[in-house]
Amino acid sequence: MMDAIPQALQQLIAAFGRLPGIGRKTATRLAFHILKNTKEESEELAQAI
Repeated sequence: MMDAIPQALQQLIAAFGRLPGIGRKTATRLAFHILKNTKEESEELAQAI
């Protein structure tokens, strides 16, 4: 399955997966949630981080 996911998205999933308590499944859900966000919502999250 990971072969079908672009490299940048795989990197985001891996980054989320390094957070405490976040497994691969949750990391994938978070990454896809961010993809569904508007550009403004994603930029707001990036600024908060």
